[in-house]
Amino acid sequence: MPNSKASAALLSSITDYQYCRKAWSKELFEALMDPDFFVMEPTALCQWKVITEHLIAHDNLLFQDLLVRVTTATGGLFSSNEVFYTQKARLLRRLSFTMFCCEYNQFAKYISKIQECFVEALKLGQAPQVIREVFLGFRVVILRMSPGTYTPLWPIMLNELYGNLVEFRDTLKKKKSQDSLDFSPKILAMYLSVSKLLDQALILPAHMIPDFQVHHWSFVCDRPLDQQPDLVDQTFASLSREISEEYEMVMELEEERLRRTRNAPYITYPNIASFWDLQPFYSGLAKYGLFNTIDKEITEETTVKLLEDSLDLEYLDLN
Repeated sequence: MPNSKASAALLSSITDYQYCRKAWSKELFEALMDPDFFVMEPTALCQWKVITEHLIAHDNLLFQDLLVRVTTATGGLFSSNEVFYTQKARLLRRLSFTMFCCEYNQFAKYISKIQECFVEALKLGQAPQVIREVFLGFRVVILRMSPGTYTPLWPIMLNELYGNLVEFRDTLKKKKSQDSLDFSPKILAMYLSVSKLLDQALILPAHMIPDFQVHHWSFVCDRPLDQQPDLVDQTFASLSREISEEYEMVMELEEERLRRTRNAPYITYPNIASFWDLQPFYSGLAKYGLFNTIDKEITEETTVKLLEDSLDLEYLDLN
């Protein structure tokens, strides 16, 4: 597997020559499909992003082939559900990675097919590794497509984001009542991916994610906690506050861990070891709402770049 920086750089230079693409396109596409594709040196990922862009940019049939593979994936006649879920997750990861590597709005005309892939995957139900990949795909779509393009997908994003956070809140409550606060690694990875979508939606400029502005009150309050009524005195509380309340019944955090910069991502780590690792994010949102210190030096381009850097780390972690 060409996973070193040197070999990836050589392949990247070869793909510059589109007139001989027949000599390398099939092999490189199969390399992208390899189960161990993301087992590479971090320095090689930048080269593979270029390779993937060159591979797909001049041959839409390859992207269509990938869409077909995602929608028609089966675990095999004698395979277990776990094998099927793993295969589906791998294909969804390659779909989002391909979109991540290519130009803005390059796959706009395929949005209905991309939506079909996500919807079909979500129908699988209790498959956290698949849900994780769907939310990763949501985040890439928001960064790589214009709001008008992904508008048909937004109701699904919103519904899944809200539903999974409600489930997270209820799971925390249930775990506490059972005096058991452990989550499996796959469940932790799923809730991390869900939380990252919320984090991204909160920091992006309104024009990049306009539909979220209408619904953000469901997730975070406009006012700091000291200006909000007690939970018992209001009929509705934001989900971040409800999740924070479940956390804080067990452990409170130091003040400095709650502060965040509104236009920079708070969750940048590719994985978590415990559900406690998400507490600062939700407790900070609950306490300060949208009134976090804004770093005037962080531009819109910098915000997007920080999100892209976080995605780079995440792809390398997803093995």
